[in-house]
Amino acid sequence: MSRRKLPIMSELILLAMNSMTAFLYLLLPPRVNAYISTFMVGGLFGLMIPPLLFLHLFCTSLLLPALDSLLPETASPSLGSIYAALGALYVTTVLVMDSSHLAPPPLGVVRKPSNFLERCSLKFWSSHFTYFPMSVHAENLDPSAQYVFGVHPHGIHCWALNVFAFQGGPLDSLMPLTSRGTLSGLAASVIFMVPVVRELFLQMGYVDASRVVATKAMDVGRSLFICTGGEEESMMSEIGRDVVVIKKRKGFVRLAVKNGAALVPVFGVGITDLYKTYGVGRGARMWVQKKFGIALPIFHGRFMSP
Repeated sequence: MSRRKLPIMSELILLAMNSMTAFLYLLLPPRVNAYISTFMVGGLFGLMIPPLLFLHLFCTSLLLPALDSLLPETASPSLGSIYAALGALYVTTVLVMDSSHLAPPPLGVVRKPSNFLERCSLKFWSSHFTYFPMSVHAENLDPSAQYVFGVHPHGIHCWALNVFAFQGGPLDSLMPLTSRGTLSGLAASVIFMVPVVRELFLQMGYVDASRVVATKAMDVGRSLFICTGGEEESMMSEIGRDVVVIKKRKGFVRLAVKNGAALVPVFGVGITDLYKTYGVGRGARMWVQKKFGIALPIFHGRFMSP
């Protein structure tokens, strides 16, 4: 079984993230790990903070002192110039030149934890399943068959997707599609434009949700999972009410039929009860979502957490 390769800058970001999360897993009690893991998974776009903190500590404690000792004072770079150079290198080699999210990996290619750090990191991320316990009630499905899993509802964060995305997770324990490299998730293009978030999604096997890429994934024999309601469904999320947007979202059905894959509906019970939402200005926010594809829900979790 081969391993999905990423650009060197992406590999360094994953090394930083794996190092920090492995350190947390080894240092903190399991219950605290579960809290922190859940907070980080829920605050998706805040995931840039840990590796950036790691980078800052590395630059200030190791890199700059080393350069100061090796170079003349007039030639020694500033912290800002180092950040600018690394940022330019990332944008050029990853966001511009890399198309990993548009190229589904061949069947059997997966980034399985290959060392101590990666194994500890996966255990850290998986600890959120103890904070939000998830169980899978499934029919007897053939692991060798090809599927399209349509996941509903989106809620503020579609936690049900994690059942599919994590190796050794609730579904993988019953039906090892993820750990065998036969399952990919579909994610919005914007996900792959955000540093760190991009790397974590690629590590979990996600690809771009465009029809062309999804078709490529099916052509190589991969099964797919997708939260079909997307941003529009998240805007309608409210406690005690499950709203599913599906009448105009039939592309995943056509994809399954065209490729002869079994279409499996997946319903995440309790997803919409996890966050308190507010309807203030919903009409205007729905207009923004439909016009620009940007969801602006007003919400908070427990203790006003994101």
